[in-house]
Amino acid sequence: MDPSTDRIEHHLDDERQALRSNLAELEDRVRSAFDWRRQFRSNTAAFLGLAVGGGLLIGLMTARRRAVPAVRAHPSMADSKPATPYGVHKRRELSLAWRGIESALIGLAAAKCRDTLANLLPGFREQLARRKGDGYDSESSARYRS
Repeated sequence: MDPSTDRIEHHLDDERQALRSNLAELEDRVRSAFDWRRQFRSNTAAFLGLAVGGGLLIGLMTARRRAVPAVRAHPSMADSKPATPYGVHKRRELSLAWRGIESALIGLAAAKCRDTLANLLPGFREQLARRKGDGYDSESSARYRS
């Protein structure tokens, strides 16, 4: 055989081996990125917060609403407008407070999901910046670049 043919075959074998190695490394990275157990170990607080927020959200969405019976101030006031019980005001206040908490949890979960996707998917941060128009949050993007 010609020495140049041997060199070409040797070069092709080296390239195949390098490609196999790169493919194996890529498979390992993809497996680790989508392994929820490994992600849970590295982001336990985010997973727990997401689980609590999701559970509360599902609980609120599936909870039955009970009508509060009107309370009369006195039996002789049968024809007058019913008095609003004190508990209804407290429930409204709690409901408004809970909506604020829900919004904060959803915002936190969305931010964590955005950051996780930005770390896992190459080019996601740039696509997000293009879609937003005003650019990606420079503070958080600088934190992940280093």
